[in-house]
Amino acid sequence: MRFGIQNSRLPKSLLSGSVVGSSRNKTDEQLRFIVEHGGFVGVTTYPWFLPKGADSTVDDCVAAIDYVINQVGEERVGIGTDFTQGQDAAFFDWLSLDKGTGRRLIVRDWDVAPQPVGFQRLSEFPNLTEAMVRRGWSERRIRRILGENWVSFLGEVWGN
Repeated sequence: MRFGIQNSRLPKSLLSGSVVGSSRNKTDEQLRFIVEHGGFVGVTTYPWFLPKGADSTVDDCVAAIDYVINQVGEERVGIGTDFTQGQDAAFFDWLSLDKGTGRRLIVRDWDVAPQPVGFQRLSEFPNLTEAMVRRGWSERRIRRILGENWVSFLGEVWGN
């Protein structure tokens, strides 16, 4: 990861930042490293990467985002939902394959990982906002995390 970050000429994004030890999640040190090098962290709301797993709620999602903000600051943090609603079985088969060789990387029943209660589909984004308010976040922080930071970051990547 360090080599790619240090040698990339464009800003980098990392979409599996969270608080649970997982090979897909990054350590606190790795989170700080990517941000220190102009990168961006999209905090996942995928339940297996949250402390309560399948029992996670929208408040747990906000706690995970808050944790990452406390590690790297709020300017380079956004949400990486991992939402896949509306996809068919072929999509999930494709997800489980190595994109370079086609070999199966994982065997998983994708239906056993419900999204966190209160944040299970795109239409529940208002619940995420309400959880941020309950946590005492300022309007500025909420706006940044809900999308302004992503817009700014993507503008850097695309040269706007």
